[in-house]
Amino acid sequence: MAQGKIIAQEISKKMVTWNRIEKRDIISTMPNEIVANVLSRLTLKEAARTSVLSTTWRYQWTYFSGDLNFDNSLRTLLLRHENVGLLTKCKVFVREWEMFMSLLQHVMKSLKCHSMHGLRICMDLGNPWKVTEWVKFAAEKNVETLDLDFSYNFMEPFFEISENIRNVLSKSFEMRVLRVLRLASVDVSAGIIESFLASSPVLETLSVRGSKSVVSLKIQGQGLRLKHLELVECHILHLHICAENLMTFTYTGDYGNFNFETVPNLVEVSFGGKYCNYLLSNMQDAELYAVLSQVHVLKLELFILYGGILEDLPVLSNVKNLELRVRHRCGGELGRTVSLLSAFPSITVLKIKFVRTTIWELDEGWKANLKHEYPNLRELEVSGYRRDTCQIELLISIFKKAPNLNRIVVDPLASMHVQRSPDVKASIRETQRDMTIWYVDALKPHVSPSTQLIVL
Repeated sequence: MAQGKIIAQEISKKMVTWNRIEKRDIISTMPNEIVANVLSRLTLKEAARTSVLSTTWRYQWTYFSGDLNFDNSLRTLLLRHENVGLLTKCKVFVREWEMFMSLLQHVMKSLKCHSMHGLRICMDLGNPWKVTEWVKFAAEKNVETLDLDFSYNFMEPFFEISENIRNVLSKSFEMRVLRVLRLASVDVSAGIIESFLASSPVLETLSVRGSKSVVSLKIQGQGLRLKHLELVECHILHLHICAENLMTFTYTGDYGNFNFETVPNLVEVSFGGKYCNYLLSNMQDAELYAVLSQVHVLKLELFILYGGILEDLPVLSNVKNLELRVRHRCGGELGRTVSLLSAFPSITVLKIKFVRTTIWELDEGWKANLKHEYPNLRELEVSGYRRDTCQIELLISIFKKAPNLNRIVVDPLASMHVQRSPDVKASIRETQRDMTIWYVDALKPHVSPSTQLIVL
């Protein structure tokens, strides 16, 4: 009996101990560094909500070191389509812009972390008085990804303002751990870009969009690790690239003198604007052909609406993935697109992105008449499709010439929105999906039963 009583007392003590352990707030007893690591796996908004748990947690969010993402694009898109007067929309936009900037400033002043994974600020018009300050903040916090996007997407009354109020980055900072730098609608000089390349030894991705200050640029440097370079809506007159690790290159803008001195690992290029028109007319130029003949992924923008048939094009059998962004007047023939396809007989993936401009006189008798078959083509992706007769004719012709086509994907998202945030793109797709399904009905009778037809 005595022994049984002793055993019962021991079990009782252990149960009391277990209950205490179960009720104890173990997370609150952890060091701040571990709590900060846990919070940084959340979004900033989720991390800030923990401040209501207890007085201990009130300021724990200030040690957040994850991705600081201030993106107002979805709200701007929804405001643009609200059924209220134009003046009301403008007043709301200005009020929300001020609130956005105030909240951003408060958060930046509150954060106590020594390093941060990423900083993204996406807001129409940006803030010309704060750009350099934000980049300095990113340098002080040792961010790995910096993304400043001030592309204008709101509404017509502010177009002129958006052109006159420029976000200028006048100073570069040493950023030893920076891996990704994206600047959209930020005027940055070639000197500042080259300074970033020199002072950011692990930089792998550089994207500059809509800068009016870059004229002559050199991408080079000892130990340069740059893999992805994007220069869009930049009017560069002279560009020199010596980058052994460069894998992808994108340029959209005016014609300039480009020298690809050393790019042995380049596998993907994208050209648009006036430079692409020059390229299409000079594909047999020795230097251009040397670049085009080594890549596997090629993206081209057919900028000219009235461009004629392209002739004497070289055959680029090395290109396996081809993307064409086609500016198209609804009803207008697409002979330039058809002639360009003849240069790529070995493609396995073809993406056609129609960009609608205006209604045009209907070319009812136009026939695509593709010259070659595409036995390797497995996937066709189309966006901007509007059930236009000439678009239908082109697509049906491709169906017939691609006997091994497995999938046709139709994306409701217009190409002008591809750079927007995921929530904005999801909202646009949801809005346009039913109409796109109706557009696709015109293609169904011409699709093989063995081919999947998908609307995103």
